[in-house]
Amino acid sequence: MDNTEKYIDTLKGDVEGRMGKRLYGHGDFKELAERMYQESRNMISPTTLKRLWGYLKQESPTPQTRTLNVLAAFVGFTDWQQYCNYQEHKNNYSSEFVKHHTQHCFLMQPGEKIQISWYPERELVLRHEGDGDLFTVVTSVNSKLEAGMTLHCETFTEKEPLLLKNVKGGSLTESCDYICGKVGGITYEIVGK
Repeated sequence: MDNTEKYIDTLKGDVEGRMGKRLYGHGDFKELAERMYQESRNMISPTTLKRLWGYLKQESPTPQTRTLNVLAAFVGFTDWQQYCNYQEHKNNYSSEFVKHHTQHCFLMQPGEKIQISWYPERELVLRHEGDGDLFTVVTSVNSKLEAGMTLHCETFTEKEPLLLKNVKGGSLTESCDYICGKVGGITYEIVGK
């Protein structure tokens, strides 16, 4: 795979991250087309988007530069060329500054709860147990975690994936780690005691 194909795949992932979900059906591509038009007045048809994501067969697999320019602008770049330049530069570094709101667990009070949400419609409420980074799952909606499980977590960062370490209890036979929000990251809110 050459860099163009790799960057197109990365761009699609960035677009899905901005949308907060994976794009699967016609409704998803229609929603993306409408949102891009509302924000920039640039129109790309849902059919063109489906073709780019591989849901429709096409003769020429390379999309038009105009399409890539609009998608690059949607994720915060001037155009496709700037996006490619950024990717080239980014690949030379394995670190970056955190640009989103972060909650450090050592600042939380014993018994304080935090509600975490991520795509698609997943939600956890965790209770801080007052022992460093130890939490108990209070409620779990559409998640593989179960109420009563314990886990360790040091920070919660908006729009970034969340790693929960040493998850124990429930139907697990041995402890393991769990990642929330692999696509689009998480949102969180402190919900009191």
